[in-house]
Amino acid sequence: MIKEYKEVTNSWHSRYGLLARNDWYMLQQVLFSVEKNILILLFVLNKEFIQHPGFVWLRKSVNALKVKPSNFLEWIEKIHIGQLTMKDLQELEKILVETYRLIERAYPEIDLNEAKQKSMLTCPTNNKQSL
Repeated sequence: MIKEYKEVTNSWHSRYGLLARNDWYMLQQVLFSVEKNILILLFVLNKEFIQHPGFVWLRKSVNALKVKPSNFLEWIEKIHIGQLTMKDLQELEKILVETYRLIERAYPEIDLNEAKQKSMLTCPTNNKQSL
């Protein structure tokens, strides 16, 4: 499961451009994709069964996890209730890095170097809006 969900999607690289252009719909899809991967990785790390593929009862499930990035649940709730900022994207990057660190500690035999490098790539931002 870790090998399958360790890498972020190619759209993740566009996160800052999407934010700068106010492309909220696509940005939310990218965030949900990355968050889903993080959730799956955390459930695997904790050797917990994912009771529902849509992560119903998310608060209860995440609170029960012993191994998780600090403030993970609070961040997810904040990001989807409030308006997304550059700082919020940077916080998600930190959560992803911390998740990789937790995996490396629990499963040192899994090579995450390529996934970590890909997760830090970004596309250049272009603040000009095209029609």
